[in-house]
Amino acid sequence: MNDAAMIKFLAILSAIIFFNVFFFWRGNIDMSESRTSLEAEVFRLERKRDELIRRNTDLERQNHRMELKLEHVEIQVRDLAQARKDRKHLPTIYFITPTKFRPEQKADLTRLGQTLVHIPNLFWIIVEDADEPSPLPRALLKRLNFASAYYIAVRTPEKMRMDASDPNWKLPRGVIQRNAALQYLRTNHRGLNKKSVVYFGDDDNVYDWRLFDEMRRIDKIGIWPVGIVGGLVVETPIVASNGSVIGFNSNWKPERPFPIDMAAFAINLSLIVQHPEAQFSFDVSRGYQESHFLTGLGLTRQDLEPKAEFCSKVYVWHTRTENSKLTRLDRRRVEEMALSDLEKDAVNEAGNEASNE
Repeated sequence: MNDAAMIKFLAILSAIIFFNVFFFWRGNIDMSESRTSLEAEVFRLERKRDELIRRNTDLERQNHRMELKLEHVEIQVRDLAQARKDRKHLPTIYFITPTKFRPEQKADLTRLGQTLVHIPNLFWIIVEDADEPSPLPRALLKRLNFASAYYIAVRTPEKMRMDASDPNWKLPRGVIQRNAALQYLRTNHRGLNKKSVVYFGDDDNVYDWRLFDEMRRIDKIGIWPVGIVGGLVVETPIVASNGSVIGFNSNWKPERPFPIDMAAFAINLSLIVQHPEAQFSFDVSRGYQESHFLTGLGLTRQDLEPKAEFCSKVYVWHTRTENSKLTRLDRRRVEEMALSDLEKDAVNEAGNEASNE
């Protein structure tokens, strides 16, 4: 082979080697790019998988919460259905509340109403010390959707009215109002369930729901302890081992026939119907309203039925809302209702009056 042929052969061989190396290099580059793309796609898919797992976990949690809510709702529906069925046979509680306008009245009635509205077969009688009905009680009854209630206004005689600065013991309070409620019951509810009971509940006291369960098991007169009253932590009947009341721990005038607070008892409606003369009076000594009324019903200590686990529990507290410390100007503005809309909403009720139930 001559030199020219050899050179030509080597050139061809070099070209072949060059192109093989080039294509191999290019193939490696393409594979590297494909690998990078595949790795990026795998990473993206892994992130998408993690996101789907997270969403699935959230959905499972939401589903679990919804199942719990559904179970809770089903229990509520079941209980409410049973309650509606059972409440038809519950004795009615007539809850009598004397009240009068003052800056704190709306707050007191709202708190009390939001307690009473949850009590089945409770008939709320509100008697306001006023010449004519005011918007507040009726609007409250409408707002709370009170199914069974009655509201009237009866004004206390001028000579028996107290000023805001007078001590609360100066004159008996709520006498005319309680008597008006008793007359209403004797006229309109005399023929109802013989187990129905009557209770005198102040608008600023505090009541445990369990108290109302106790009231429904009264034959004549039920009695129980009252917290924070009469200078004592608890004023209570003293109950013997046989379940009879043998005394009271009252600090103030323990010689009274019934040394108890108005919040300490409830009575069977039939007794009120049978004794139309029994009522409260301005002409009795201080602290004797309860005794005067109960003896007028022909009751004695032997008739007392201790409730609240034989007077071992407190289900009512004789709390008292103190007079608001308003400036002289603001107190006069409240009396004259010379208030802004917001201030009126704090102490009264604006808008259309709710009708009597």
